[in-house]
Amino acid sequence: MPIVTLMQKAITPALTRAHLTAGHDRLAGYVVRAEDVAFATTPAQLFEVHGLGYEGSPFSPYDRSIDVLRFESSPQLQYRDVPGYILPLWWLRHSRIPPGAELVRIYDNGTSTLLARYGDVGAGWTVTQLGAPRPSLASLSRCVGPVAKWHGAYLEADVVDSGHTVVLALANPPLAETGFHQSPSGRWYRRVAREDVTELFELDLTARWNGLSVRVVDQWQDAQRYVVARISHLGDDIERAERLHLTRVEAGVYEGIVYAAELTDIQTNQVVPHTWAPGPAAPRQQVVRS
Repeated sequence: MPIVTLMQKAITPALTRAHLTAGHDRLAGYVVRAEDVAFATTPAQLFEVHGLGYEGSPFSPYDRSIDVLRFESSPQLQYRDVPGYILPLWWLRHSRIPPGAELVRIYDNGTSTLLARYGDVGAGWTVTQLGAPRPSLASLSRCVGPVAKWHGAYLEADVVDSGHTVVLALANPPLAETGFHQSPSGRWYRRVAREDVTELFELDLTARWNGLSVRVVDQWQDAQRYVVARISHLGDDIERAERLHLTRVEAGVYEGIVYAAELTDIQTNQVVPHTWAPGPAAPRQQVVRS
């Protein structure tokens, strides 16, 4: 069984609202190992260990509560050596939230409560508060998160049960295939054995926009049938991201919507963690295929 590392990220109030109301299932930015900050049990301590005193921060050490997301480590995590930061720090490229993630609210008296749990791409968010409305359904994107080839078709997916099961997801009821069920969130899903999936990978579509390195996280056609893309800054040139007037989501996380024709140096890779290999996989390094 693969060793699982639990990560933790402070979540802005705006993102909490997006998760709990719009079903937003994405995540990006700086994260730490949960075990490294287990001692931080108040907003003041979380403010310190997560470095939340950046310019324009919505956080304060005097907040009555701060929300954190705890989740299993992701293939999109990259270690960052940040001068002056006392704990090991990772950068998470814009990604779909890993299955089983929990959104927790930590109060100034040291108590905490579970706000919601993210099941997987089929189930979406489940809010734990009694009487709270069910979150809306986020749109699917093959640019972010696992993609599986099953019965000759590519579907959005998630890998669960320690890599033994793949959850397949559809926005609409399937026309021919049977065995799909509609979750309470409204999404159609089916669980299949890993061996039944012939390909399993995550697309990593990167490009440059006005000289800035970005990840393409969504694509669609606008009303004039032009292809537009949502881009997420890869975190290596904050000054340029500021000059280009991208929207700052939080510290280091900049996103925007641009015409796909404006993108250059486009590269499409397939990220395949060894834990996604069919059958008992021998330990090996993560593979990135171009």
